[in-house]
Amino acid sequence: MDTRRRTYRLRTTVHHSLRDRPLIDYLAERFRYLPRALWEERLRNGRIRVNGEVAHGSLIVRRDDEVEYTVTVDEPEVDRSYDAVYEDDELLIVSKSGNIPVHASGQFIGNTLVAVLRAERGDDLTLCHRLDRETSGLIVLTKSPEARRGMSAAFEQGRVRKTYLAIVRGTPTRSSFLVDAPLRRIGRQHPVPRSVVDHRRGRAASTSVEVLERLPGAALLHVEPLTGRTNQIRVHLEVAGHPLLGDKTYGLPAALLRELVREPGSDAVRRHLVLKRHALHAARLRFSHPVTGRALDVAATLPTDLRRALENLRRKKVEIASNPRG
Repeated sequence: MDTRRRTYRLRTTVHHSLRDRPLIDYLAERFRYLPRALWEERLRNGRIRVNGEVAHGSLIVRRDDEVEYTVTVDEPEVDRSYDAVYEDDELLIVSKSGNIPVHASGQFIGNTLVAVLRAERGDDLTLCHRLDRETSGLIVLTKSPEARRGMSAAFEQGRVRKTYLAIVRGTPTRSSFLVDAPLRRIGRQHPVPRSVVDHRRGRAASTSVEVLERLPGAALLHVEPLTGRTNQIRVHLEVAGHPLLGDKTYGLPAALLRELVREPGSDAVRRHLVLKRHALHAARLRFSHPVTGRALDVAATLPTDLRRALENLRRKKVEIASNPRG
């Protein structure tokens, strides 16, 4: 993947829930996806300011303090293309490509969907939910506090119906089925952070699946998550024995997953994955408008890469290997 070294000056304002604590504790809590040691290093190097002044880690931050920090990253290039499929004074709904994260995380800061949209359409846009970087399709953003509150409540209360299209390995014998398996997230202690089925400590998760088309060694599925856990569709399809084509986390047998960690560009891994990204597309959203209450039903067609993949499968131009357990 092509990368470009970029330096960003980023700012965050201390929220009341994180006030009155040492700066290092604030940073570690506010950015839990980054190690505390990284913030300690940035503090030692004078790369963090509070209200414009270089700060030390023991400084007590107060509500509405402005924390500024500089980061330099080798940021991967992405596909910034998107289609605006619905827009009014309160909402913007776009269909994103299958190679752009929706928000900043890890190496991605400027090359994100929300950064692209804010640069082109204004800083008042707020993300309402997430998709994985490699998942194409529909994303909802709000333009006002009222819309943001309404959409947040709708997602939290399960009042947004989400439909996905998925191309999976193998052909299900049943025309439709339900995957009901509680999920738990495992993190840095695992070589590849992921969600796993955990019947004792996991959170309830259910996914409805319908077969739309059976293909040589594969299938096109209509998938509707009935809950909203991290990576839920990807894990549940793996549990069902039909992982997404191209899924580098949930679509590889254990031996190839270990090989992916050692050698990301491995020929054996690429041959097994078939596709460059996982074949999941957020195709339809149905919900009530957060301000007007009007029923919205928005759809996004499959992008070119997945349409091409389907045609190649129909014409038997690709060979799909089985996915043994273990």
